Amino acid sequence: MSPTPIPPSLSKAWQHYQRGELEEAVGQLRSTDGASSVDELQLLGLALHDWGRPLEAADAIEKASLICPVRDELRIALASCYAQLRRLDLARELYLQLALSQRLSPELMLQVAAGLEAIDAPQLAMQVCEWVTEKNSSFAQAYYDMGFYAARSKQPLYMTEALTHRALQLDPANVHYRIGLVSLLIQLERDDEAMVALEPLSPSDLERVTCASCLTRIAEMLARHGRYRLSKTCSKQANRLRTNKGSDSLHPSRRKGNS
Repeated sequence: MSPTPIPPSLSKAWQHYQRGELEEAVGQLRSTDGASSVDELQLLGLALHDWGRPLEAADAIEKASLICPVRDELRIALASCYAQLRRLDLARELYLQLALSQRLSPELMLQVAAGLEAIDAPQLAMQVCEWVTEKNSSFAQAYYDMGFYAARSKQPLYMTEALTHRALQLDPANVHYRIGLVSLLIQLERDDEAMVALEPLSPSDLERVTCASCLTRIAEMLARHGRYRLSKTCSKQANRLRTNKGSDSLHPSRRKGNS
C-alpha cells in the first residue's frame, strides 16, 4: 500500500514553519477547514506554541491527542504551554511522565529538564540530567545543564564547577561551556584561573556569546588585568545584546519546546 500523500496545504504550512514564518504557517493551517486532521492540529499546536500563543496551542495539541497519541515533542510543547498558563501541576506532571518513560532522546530529556527548571523545580531538572548521563556518560550538554541547575538549587558552587569542567573535557571547543566556567571563576574571585580559562577564546568567539551579564563580568575582569581591547569587545557585545533584547542566560537548553 502506498503512503498517503501529504496535502499541499499542509506541505506549504510545514515550509512556512521550517523557515520560522509562524504567522504564515498558522494562517495556512486555519484556512484548511479548521485544521481538522491530526497532522494539521499537531503542526498548528507547534506553530502557535513557538509564536507565543500558549492557550490556542494547548487547545490544538489536546484536540490532536484525542484522535491519536501525539509525538513526544508535542507533549513537551503542551507542558510548556501549561507552564506559561500557570497550570503548574499539569506541567510538572506531564514533564515527569515524559522523563520517567525513559524513551526520550537525550536532547528531548534536556528540554524536559529545562521546562522543570522554568517552573521552579531545578532539583528535578538535575535528576533528569543525571538520568541522561547514566545512559550516555559522554553527553557533554547534560553535565553542563546539571551544573546550571545545581547552582539554581543553591548547591555548593564547587559542584557546578566540577560539572562544567566535565562538560568542557568532553567538548573543549564549546564556547558557551568555557564562558560559563570563566564567569563562575570570576564570581569565585579566582581571576587568575579565569584568565587562563579564557585564553583559548578569540574576539570572534566572544561575539557569539549570548549572555550579556557574563560578558560584562568578563569585560570588567579583563580591564582589571589591562586587556583593554578584549574588554571593549566584550562590552560592545553585551551592549548589543541588551539593545537587541538578546538572551541574558548561559543556559543552552532554552530552545524551542521550552517555556
